[in-house]
Amino acid sequence: MKRVVRDILKNKKVLSYIIIIAISIFLCIPLFSKYMDISRDDGIQHICRLIGTYNSIKQGDTFGIIMPDFCNGFGYSWNLFYSPLTAYIPLLFYIVTASFVICLKLFMLFTVMLSGICMFQFTYKMFHSYKAGVIVAILYMSAPYHLTDLYNRIAIAELASFIFLPIVFSGMYDLFHRKNKKPFGIIIGAIGLILTHNVMAVYTAIFCFIYLLIHYKKLATKEIIRKILVCVIIILLCTSFYWIPLLEHMLATNYEVFLPQRMYKDNTLISSKLGILDLFITLHFEMNFHIGFAILLGMLATFCYRKKIATRHKGLLTIFAIFGFVSIVMTLKIFPFEYFPNSLKMIQFTWRMMEFASFFLSIVAGFGFAYFMNHNSKKEIYIVIFLMIYMCISLIFMKESVEIPFNEERYLTPIPVNSTTGRVHAGCASFEYLPQKAFKNRKYIEQRPNEIIVLEGNTKISGVSKNSTNLKFTLEEVQGNVKLELPYIFYLGYSAKLENEDGIIEELNVEESQNGFCMLTISDTKTGTIAVSYEGTTWMKISYILTLAGISIIIWLKLYNMINKRK
Repeated sequence: MKRVVRDILKNKKVLSYIIIIAISIFLCIPLFSKYMDISRDDGIQHICRLIGTYNSIKQGDTFGIIMPDFCNGFGYSWNLFYSPLTAYIPLLFYIVTASFVICLKLFMLFTVMLSGICMFQFTYKMFHSYKAGVIVAILYMSAPYHLTDLYNRIAIAELASFIFLPIVFSGMYDLFHRKNKKPFGIIIGAIGLILTHNVMAVYTAIFCFIYLLIHYKKLATKEIIRKILVCVIIILLCTSFYWIPLLEHMLATNYEVFLPQRMYKDNTLISSKLGILDLFITLHFEMNFHIGFAILLGMLATFCYRKKIATRHKGLLTIFAIFGFVSIVMTLKIFPFEYFPNSLKMIQFTWRMMEFASFFLSIVAGFGFAYFMNHNSKKEIYIVIFLMIYMCISLIFMKESVEIPFNEERYLTPIPVNSTTGRVHAGCASFEYLPQKAFKNRKYIEQRPNEIIVLEGNTKISGVSKNSTNLKFTLEEVQGNVKLELPYIFYLGYSAKLENEDGIIEELNVEESQNGFCMLTISDTKTGTIAVSYEGTTWMKISYILTLAGISIIIWLKLYNMINKRK
């Protein structure tokens, strides 16, 4: 046993991982307090989304697209519009716990841990220093904005995106600085960002584009261009199961989420801007947007040693320092964010740029601390003590609820939408994923019975059986053209088939009613049994095949790369 411990201590890489895992657990200790309420802010939505996705999969929907019990049993979809990774991965923890809250907390711990490990790997690749890798990872994990996402905002999607920033830029580093390396990091990182937080993916793409322009001389080679094109194609293939249905819905009908000014408002952008003082000190316990004094001190150390830093490192540190500084400026009141194109305003809050500032400046600061430790070996203990104190202070500044613990059993059955429902509803957020017609007819959702309604014409309906997204009923005595509104909110992918007395089956067209619900039009010659189910669209099925093709290409490239290495 002693020999095993001794070998671990001698293996610096293994020891580095152990330190990072231990630090991530330390940072998440308050998260698992019985008084830590993660239902506030975005938390309640993510908990309800997990419950809805789990029940949907349990009831037969493989991908949990429609949450059939939401919106008074008329169905509501998060997973068509919101980045899907944070709906599925936390459910893997359901294997070890029956609590959705614990599932989410374990996932949050997992994201913090993985973000530190990925940051370590990226930093070590650049600087070949275990000290720099560990310190940068610690600064990144304990950055005030990272902990704000963890404890104050319960911003699960943003937390997950912290994992993929280092992976993307690791791939960018491979592209220009390691000629024999395939830039798999760009592919994996971009896929992760798109499937966790597509707004962060857009801004990451902008930083990557600027990074490409900085290296324009190398960009001119055919090999680099070929690698970039291959990366883009694989990224689009692998994420097609998400963006193709999203695009299809955007083109097919008006959903609230796609309307101008719906997911952003100029006054919100303006009010979310920070003052200079906010960057250096927290005046309240609600949100922490300051840079962090450890990062500031580390950056000062890097600046002091700037003349001694190797040229190959100086260029990278300069780029990251500029990127970090630009990110900070974009959060300030002086920056005209409100004049940006609509696609960039989707960031909603300007202080979200602090995620990029935390990433870029942690690298610059961590390098400064590591350089100091390498040239002042007797003073290493001071840096270690300083970082531990810094992490403790950072945790103290995180708001922790001491109220009655959240009772998730109350939400296992979705809360009904009724006249007392406000702008935000548990599990439906602000109803932004409704068709616009349904959004404008919220009172109709509140009052509508969960049954088939004859909007036009006359017919007799019998034998109605509804189970989740499956509905079966019999039509008799159809007089004239009949319009039937089904008890389902309209999303593309619902299928309806009519079987007449002779056993002939006919596909019926599912349309959107004036109330934003699914509607069938039946002529007076058609009677029989109608079966309705959610099967997804043809384009959805094609997108799944494309995603499998993309994943297969990645596996093939990885295997091909491994075989070449052995040769």
